[in-house]
Amino acid sequence: MQDAVNEIAAFPTISARYQIGDPLILQGLQAIAAQLAHLSQQVDVTGAEPWTKARDVTVRADAAVKGILPFGTPCIGKLKVTNGTDQTMRVIAGRTLMDAQGRFWVVTGGATVLAGGVSYLTAKQVKTRKFTHQVNAVRSFYTVAVTNPDIGYIADLRVEGFERSNDFANILPGDKVFNIKSDEYSDLSLQFGMATAGYVPQIGEVLTVSVDDTEGGLSLSVGMSFAFEYNELMTSNIESKIVLELEEVLQQGADPMDIATMREICSYPAIYDESAVFGSNFDFLVRKKIVPITFLSIWNERREEQIRGAKVANMNTLFVAALKDGTSNDVLHAQIQQYIHRADDSYRIQRVPVVEKVVGVTLTMFITSVYDQAAVKEEVRTLMLKEYGRESAWAKRGEAKMLEKDVYRMLTDKVAALSPRLGNLVISNNTAGAAQKPEEFRYITAGSLILSVQEAD
Repeated sequence: MQDAVNEIAAFPTISARYQIGDPLILQGLQAIAAQLAHLSQQVDVTGAEPWTKARDVTVRADAAVKGILPFGTPCIGKLKVTNGTDQTMRVIAGRTLMDAQGRFWVVTGGATVLAGGVSYLTAKQVKTRKFTHQVNAVRSFYTVAVTNPDIGYIADLRVEGFERSNDFANILPGDKVFNIKSDEYSDLSLQFGMATAGYVPQIGEVLTVSVDDTEGGLSLSVGMSFAFEYNELMTSNIESKIVLELEEVLQQGADPMDIATMREICSYPAIYDESAVFGSNFDFLVRKKIVPITFLSIWNERREEQIRGAKVANMNTLFVAALKDGTSNDVLHAQIQQYIHRADDSYRIQRVPVVEKVVGVTLTMFITSVYDQAAVKEEVRTLMLKEYGRESAWAKRGEAKMLEKDVYRMLTDKVAALSPRLGNLVISNNTAGAAQKPEEFRYITAGSLILSVQEAD
């Protein structure tokens, strides 16, 4: 602002208006100064961006490069089918259902229900839409944009006659494959191959794309009713006597990965991808595919034998402890095994039960009398539970350790009462400072976090 005022001296008429406080002059100068201040802040953030990824758009761009797609996760439910007719009823996979709120579901595991009997089927909350695209140019990595649904999120994409690949790895010329790409705005597109890897669509060729949409995270109650979508091949008399009810939620639906989780996943080195080799690669791979996951720990036989001793059965084995709220362990571990074996099917996978363990820490704070002690305690408690509570990124990793230097840095940076010269912080009884076993899901709670405040001398 001062630099702008200094320049006014060369213009006597405008300078005089500035001296008397003319708002037409002041408003223009202040607007320019404000814009430059924002630009300066942006330059500072950009300078630190390669190390901190401070901006959300940078996190999204990094996620797009690493193949983290903004897909929603559909609910999977186990449905009870009661046949009130005198005929055997067969429900085949692919049949469309509707729940009480008008959401579409697709049967993934069918059932045959005897007359007057009861059986069970599985269904996934998705609705499929199709569109066609006529190729208008011949070029390498031909791209087709995919529009987002009006309600919900995209859960999966398929192209008729093509298979999905991973960055054209191990793809021969002419192989009909496609990739799914995202950008920093979470817009999705389909990418086809080039002459030396994959297939290049030709002018006039029509591509048929199927898109599965889902509403993501839903509140479902056991016993909620379902109905068959209208089908001319079934009479209304038979359908009216078939009762469909939700028996169990096998997989809780979820919205696409949020920024906080995306920032955590993107903290893995860029060399990690879906061609996993080391233990940390598998951890990244599973976290990338299953969103959100409450706790995940993957370790190899070397780490296992450090804890429980050597066994022949441990050879060439990956040990997995995982938990996802709202999803059955059987479904979760089946998905994890599928993703790991896609990357490397030479490993045996052993499932280890998750052990939830509340850990504690005592913080003693010395603050000056100008600060309200109760308010400071509440501020510190909120920060600590966010950083080390059950829902934190720290707790979701196996063998996480609470490093005292991180606690000091976080609290002194964010709590004003601890930043002055007289403010001080002492950490004791830190049972979260050392990990015990990789299957332990460790976190602090409001009860295990002991806070005391004393007046600084």
